[in-house]
Amino acid sequence: MQWLTCVRARAYVLTQGSRSGSDSARRRACEQLIASRGGDVSPWAGVWDKDFYQYVLAGDAAPFVRWTQELADDLVRREVDVVVADAWQYYNIAHDLTHVMARLALERAQKALGRRIEFLDYPVVPHALAPDEPISTEMAALTLDAAQSAAKKASVDAVSDVAGEAAEIEDAEGADSYCREILRRPPPLATLLRTPAVKPLYERFGEERVQSNIYFNVIRWGHAEKICRALTDAFAAQ
Repeated sequence: MQWLTCVRARAYVLTQGSRSGSDSARRRACEQLIASRGGDVSPWAGVWDKDFYQYVLAGDAAPFVRWTQELADDLVRREVDVVVADAWQYYNIAHDLTHVMARLALERAQKALGRRIEFLDYPVVPHALAPDEPISTEMAALTLDAAQSAAKKASVDAVSDVAGEAAEIEDAEGADSYCREILRRPPPLATLLRTPAVKPLYERFGEERVQSNIYFNVIRWGHAEKICRALTDAFAAQ
């Protein structure tokens, strides 16, 4: 999160991050963290995770089209120069769809402003946890010193609800998990929307949870593709 401190960014957070379906603790923690770094969080979206997944499973693209237009409108109002979004990693469907919405909103904002806006992505999880992600080009890397790394870890440790994810990332990256932050230029959107050669990780995770009687349905690539195609069609037609 050191780069957030450097740029004092405005953040757009799509979901509440709720596991129970009615708890906003993760979103509040996110907002507090960003504010502590000098940034702010837009009131954009904030959809409950359970509703987000139901939209995806039902192939209901209307909310995604609306959120993308709202995002584009705010990018224009703020006359932004750079947009950084979650990377498309086949790890979490919300991250991947957020990536698509950010890119389409940026394209709309570029047309309205009549100039180019830089687009970069941030790998939410390390490559070891998303080995099938498309190849991106590293554009900037920030190496944190010991004090900055310790402060970053303390911020993560303060949110008990993310302990499992933090431990998974620490196991994958070891000592580097808090000391290096990377911004990348992703491949063209058309490349990302090709049918993947292997089953996305979010499908495999979903299957495991259905087998464990945690979930009732599995979100598949076909669900994601349907939303993405509807989004691209909607914005190409405008």
